[in-house]
Amino acid sequence: MKVPAKILFGLTAAIAFLLAAPQLPAAPELAARADVLTGTVTVERAGKQEPLKAGDPLFIKDRIFTGAGSSAEIVFIDQSRMKLAADTSVEISGYVYNRSEKIRQGLISLTYGKARFAVQDLPGFNDRRFRVQTGTAVVGSLDTAFIVAYDLEQPRDEVCREGLATALCLENSIILFSREFPGKPALLTPNMMSQVCGPNLPAPPRFATAAELARILAGLDRIGNTKTTAPRPTGNPVGCPPK
Repeated sequence: MKVPAKILFGLTAAIAFLLAAPQLPAAPELAARADVLTGTVTVERAGKQEPLKAGDPLFIKDRIFTGAGSSAEIVFIDQSRMKLAADTSVEISGYVYNRSEKIRQGLISLTYGKARFAVQDLPGFNDRRFRVQTGTAVVGSLDTAFIVAYDLEQPRDEVCREGLATALCLENSIILFSREFPGKPALLTPNMMSQVCGPNLPAPPRFATAAELARILAGLDRIGNTKTTAPRPTGNPVGCPPK
C-alpha cells in the first residue's frame, strides 16, 4: 500500500525532529512525582539512596530502582506517565516543561529492566520530544504509548553481548535507532516491535505475535491505578501483517 505524500512528509519531519539533540538542563529541577508504588522502590540522589514514597518529588538526575516483585508509577510534570516493572532502574536524565514557550523535552535513561510510557499529547507545542535511551538504543516519541526493555547481561555464548534493547509501539508511532547509527532509525506503528543488539542497526520492524505481546507486557499489566490492557495482536502467528 502506497503511503500518501502528505502523511509520508509528516512522518519524515517527525523523525528528523526526534533525531535532533534536545537541549536539556543538568540542574536538579523538579521533573515528576511518585504516584503508586508497590514493594521495594528506592531513589538515588546526590550519591545517597533512600526509600521512595508515594507523593515524593523526583528531580532531574534522580535514579529510581524497583526491587524483585516491586513496581512504580511515576507522573511527570506534563502528566506523562512511566510504569516500571520489577528489577528495573531508570534515571530522569532531563525534563523540561514550559507551557509559555510551548516546550516539553523528556529524556529517560533505562539502565536495565522494563518500562511502559504514556507520553502526553500537547497540541500546539513547538517542541514535545520524549526520549528513552538504553546502552545500545534510543526510542523517540511525541505523543504516544510504548514499552522499552533493556537486558544488559546476556549469556556469554549469545551474539548480543553488549545489551539487547526491545521496543514495542502501542499507539500512533515511535522511532528506534542505534546509538551508533542515529541517522538510520526504524519507524514502528501500533503492535510493531524491533530490537537493537549491541551496536548494530535496529532489526526490521515487524508485528509482534500474541506470545511476544504477553511476554513484553508481563509485569506491566497491573501497575498503578488502572490495568494495562494488552493490544490486540495484529497479523498472523508468525508476526506478518494481514493480507
